[in-house]
Amino acid sequence: MQYSSDAPARLAADHGVAEARPWIVAIGASAGGLEALQRFFGALNGPTGAAFVVIQHLSPDHRSMMAELLARHTTLPVHEAAAGESLQAERVYLMPPGVLMTIEHAHLVFAPRPLQGLSLPIDAFLHSLAGSMAEQSIGVILSGSGSDGSAGAAALRAAGGYVMAQTPESAKFDSMPRSVIAAALVDAVLAPEDLAQQVQQLTDGRSSRALNGDMVGEAATKPALQRLFEALVEQSGIDFGQYKLPTVMRRIERRMGVLGCASVSDYADRVAQSQEECELLRRELLIPVTGLFRDPDCFEALGELLQAQLRQHPANQPLRIWCAGCATGEEAYSLAMLALEACHATQRWPGVKVFATDVDARFLAVGSAGSYPAGAADTLSPPRLAQFFTRQDERLQVKPELRQMVLFARHNLLEDAPFTKMDLVVCRNTLIYFQAEAQERVMRRLQYALNVQGLLFLGGSESLGALQGDFQVLDSTRKLYRLTRPVLTALAVREGFGRSTLSLRHRAVARGAPAAPVSSAVDTGERRLLQAYVPLSLLVTPQRQLLHAWGPTERFLRLPQGQPNLDVLRLLPPRLGTVAGHALHTALRDAGEQAQPPVVLELDGQVVSVRVVTRSLPGEGADPAAVLISFEEGPPPGQPGAGALADPAQLDRVAALERELAETRLTLQTSIEELEAANEELQAANEELMSSNEELQSTNEELQSVNEELYTVNAEYNAKLALVSALNDDLDGMSQATGIATLFVDEALTLVRFTPEAMGLFRLRPADVGRPLTDFNVRLDYPELTQDLRRALAGGGPVERTVQAADQTRYLARVIGYGRPGARRAVLSLIDVSRLHDAERLQRLIDSLPEHVALLDRHGTLQQVNRAWTEFARCNGGQAASTGVGSNYLSALARSDDPGAMALLQGLQQVLDGSRPQLRRTYPCHGPDGERWFVLHASPLAGVDAEAERGAVVTHLDVTPWVQGTAPAPAPLSEDNDA
Repeated sequence: MQYSSDAPARLAADHGVAEARPWIVAIGASAGGLEALQRFFGALNGPTGAAFVVIQHLSPDHRSMMAELLARHTTLPVHEAAAGESLQAERVYLMPPGVLMTIEHAHLVFAPRPLQGLSLPIDAFLHSLAGSMAEQSIGVILSGSGSDGSAGAAALRAAGGYVMAQTPESAKFDSMPRSVIAAALVDAVLAPEDLAQQVQQLTDGRSSRALNGDMVGEAATKPALQRLFEALVEQSGIDFGQYKLPTVMRRIERRMGVLGCASVSDYADRVAQSQEECELLRRELLIPVTGLFRDPDCFEALGELLQAQLRQHPANQPLRIWCAGCATGEEAYSLAMLALEACHATQRWPGVKVFATDVDARFLAVGSAGSYPAGAADTLSPPRLAQFFTRQDERLQVKPELRQMVLFARHNLLEDAPFTKMDLVVCRNTLIYFQAEAQERVMRRLQYALNVQGLLFLGGSESLGALQGDFQVLDSTRKLYRLTRPVLTALAVREGFGRSTLSLRHRAVARGAPAAPVSSAVDTGERRLLQAYVPLSLLVTPQRQLLHAWGPTERFLRLPQGQPNLDVLRLLPPRLGTVAGHALHTALRDAGEQAQPPVVLELDGQVVSVRVVTRSLPGEGADPAAVLISFEEGPPPGQPGAGALADPAQLDRVAALERELAETRLTLQTSIEELEAANEELQAANEELMSSNEELQSTNEELQSVNEELYTVNAEYNAKLALVSALNDDLDGMSQATGIATLFVDEALTLVRFTPEAMGLFRLRPADVGRPLTDFNVRLDYPELTQDLRRALAGGGPVERTVQAADQTRYLARVIGYGRPGARRAVLSLIDVSRLHDAERLQRLIDSLPEHVALLDRHGTLQQVNRAWTEFARCNGGQAASTGVGSNYLSALARSDDPGAMALLQGLQQVLDGSRPQLRRTYPCHGPDGERWFVLHASPLAGVDAEAERGAVVTHLDVTPWVQGTAPAPAPLSEDNDA
């Protein structure tokens, strides 16, 4: 293991930055937080080199006294923060009410607090702190209820900041500290006074003592690091020596700063003496960085690929997905949701199983519980949130149907065998922590896990490496690939995931490629020489796969029946294949050139002797990358120059043994695959047992919190009772305001509620509530009352009838049923329609008159007309918009081209404004069927005093027979000629 040569320079640079700007200490507190804040600031002594920002849950309309209350316990200036303010050391900033405060470039930024939905101000500030200046930031979570701060603390911790929490035992309300401890790896869990000392130790420069120790010297650091790695392997079984050294060193520096260790050797001694510190270091090195639908555009592209894959997926096989390095499970649940959405989009339901694995059992416990802070919903769309999650207090709980799709299991990518037969493998932002050799080993395992045409989804900073030729690039930006050439056998996997055939072919061709292009004549000459003088030579992989051939291939190579195969031993004649197999094994074991005794063969009707010569070609490591096998023909047996031949009987015996060995290998391979399948099922069963055990533990925790939940339920019931009381008051007020007689009855026709207007109709008293309605003497002619009520209670539609009371008052009776089955009720409302009935009678009366009658309001608008008026207008081409109710009679006169229309208009206006008692005028109205004369008579409404109700009655009387002298004159009519 090599120590990074730039570590001292980087540490010095970091230290310089720390001196250039103050530390930011973000303190989140809620219920019971005032006492904790007073204890925290009361324990600070001397200069701190930090700016303190206090974030609380404050009511928008409440004037906070926090500045005055905290100022009594600290010498630091305490004031309310202002928008755009830059943070300065040795000051305390308080978040004002009614805003969400974040930080950008060391300046405070305010945004309005949302009027609806959940507000998480602590999460918002810590998230912004993680994105701007995490390296010199400390998040402290004190007493409070809910889970605000947990998601932000995890983000700050992942970005390199420090996170600390108050001990739940010392907090008045322990929900926030417990939530943060469960969601993020905290650097310290202490009482408020001890938290203050720990913060000051980090901010006043004492943690930089590591620069003065042996940490900058490689000779002293290497043995200490080796001791740390050995302790971690012994404690957790994880070899962190295969992780990138700069990343490991940064995490070790963090723990050294928290503990105040001056050197790596001191810290190694501390780890050796404390099992707890060893566990904290392991958790420090395994920080989960994940979220629901992290990088949404990548998941959108993956969803489209899943839909295309589902259309080709067999219906009787489940869709298998492996989420490697799942951390706390958010990404595994995201994949399950994405798969369900793809199934719904394609209307294909093969069944979905997501295998979520990680090396840390603590993270798997969080994922198995399926409970996340409410802030995790920021990347979820409202439909996804409603379909797959439920809210419990201030947390998101995965619904059971989604949880059952995901199997959580502990798995070490560097050590454990991979899963198999996967349609999709997701390994994002995990490989970046490994060294190059470990990255390639893990990629071989992921390749082996995939089915042919399976999908691979990597992180933004990860690549295929040496496997470029085995995958098809689907989206290089989003790191989406499809497997086109799988790992050959499980044996190759266990031997280190040997290179694929395609990759070897590319490298072999690359090594044999000429340095510069040559002419076609030279190429032709070389090809002729190879054909004439070079013996059959085959370039073969250690797995016996043919890569390239030179010489007379048609003389020796035969394509066997069955599935095509490039196994060299199957392409050669049996006796020659036996010798070639032995020669290949010898070449792989011993470097250099190896020759075998000649073997006698009959080729094309001729008996020849063939000698097999092998030459191993060196690879990148100690093992050969390929072997060159040459078949040199010699003189036939018995001729001069023929050497000693191999024993034919022995060769036949070796061939038989080779065939038996091949069959044994095939049987062994089948057994291995069956064992792997059985092992996978056992892993699934073990995960189910673990899940059941976790559910039992969760149930135990739920039972312990029943008392607290009962208090919450009681408060909710009180709120609901207050709401019901308010609704009852609103209903009573509405009933009194409408003035409508109303009765409410239940399924037994028992009186439930009634309005005061119903008391007279049914002879009711307030004490009659609860009595059957049939006990009362109804003052209505309504024999169908009971029948209508029962029909409405049975689920029938609304019933309406007109009924009459004893005093001849008419009512519109309406019966409506409502409620759920088993708790149905009916309401009877009686609306007084006597005036409406009288209006209808009046209309029928004026409709019976032959004269044209119309009622005008004070503006000349037609309010009511009879049938004779309407029929006359229709027969003479009038439109309803200009002659019917709602049209203006005066406007019609004003638009008329009749010479007497203006005089008539002025007379009607005088009648309407009360300056004229009446108006009578005879006028011609000739039609296409003859001449006609009418008498218009207008008089104001009698007995009307109110200015707003002023109007006039206008009648038109047909006097054509009188004018033409064909009928006696009607009653004397004196015409107002001066009108």
